[in-house]
Amino acid sequence: MEEDSSSSKLLLVATPLIRLTSIKKLLGFDGAPVYLKYEGANPTGTHKDRAAISHVREALVNGYDTITVGTCGNYGAAIAYYARRAGVKAVIYVPKGYKHSRVSEMKRYGAKVVLVEGPYETAVSLSVEAAKANGWYDANPGSINDHASLDAYSAIAREIVEQLGDAPAAIAIPVGNGTTLVGIYNGFRRMYKAGDTTRIPRIIAASTIHVNQLVYSWLMGSIDPLPVNTYLARETPVNEPLVAIQSLNAKEALMAIYHSEGVAYAYMDDEMVEMSLLLRAVEGVNALPASSSSLLAVRDFLSREQVDGPVVAVITGRWRREKQ
Repeated sequence: MEEDSSSSKLLLVATPLIRLTSIKKLLGFDGAPVYLKYEGANPTGTHKDRAAISHVREALVNGYDTITVGTCGNYGAAIAYYARRAGVKAVIYVPKGYKHSRVSEMKRYGAKVVLVEGPYETAVSLSVEAAKANGWYDANPGSINDHASLDAYSAIAREIVEQLGDAPAAIAIPVGNGTTLVGIYNGFRRMYKAGDTTRIPRIIAASTIHVNQLVYSWLMGSIDPLPVNTYLARETPVNEPLVAIQSLNAKEALMAIYHSEGVAYAYMDDEMVEMSLLLRAVEGVNALPASSSSLLAVRDFLSREQVDGPVVAVITGRWRREKQ
């Protein structure tokens, strides 16, 4: 593809690694250095930019003129943004009841937004069906094109190794579907096998206490996804990115945690909000509350475990007010 093609408008992204200083004593990080991999620096504010770039590029290469996805907000905004840059149409399915869905932003980028009755899983299902029926590119997690997301998120691991000089001892990642976690783990595993790192970090999953299949399964002692009680799911403006009755990459994510001797934690909304506010006040880092679950997980992990080397918390997005 030539440099002046639509694909050339899809710029590569790279995000900073921030070493925590002032907040360390408040959280009891007296030993290992702790870093934030700050994905909020991406153009639309979250790590979803990486997957969106990868999927839009795949759509272009394979001759699609329309891309579709079901979303709770951030992924849809990223798909809409990069689809517009590349001249591809976007059709985005969003649960009608979600509070921070970024719908007006998607529309400003020219996407067609379909509001859906029901949870996130319904939005994804309808998007997948529409892709099959209309010949659209399917960018949904767990879809036939899932490799594009996994490859995109593996770049986070590569950047961390470049920034630290080696893989960290452990890395904490907020999880909904678990796609980001699997991509990051795959990246570290490939570099370790190639001799580019001395280790694979221990993988720490962080999510909401209000139902996430991946974390629930781990806490129940299973490395296979277990069915969850849908009546216990409670989506709020804080935990919407994390609630998952069905984590679409749960199997692979659970195996990544298991093989890396990692762990998973779940948190209440108020814990995530407090950590987000603390990060902003003490370190000047603007973190979406759901994203701050990773730092909560680092806190709890380090209170129980001894590590030999730095620990990274992936902050998957920044808080932003949706314009009406």
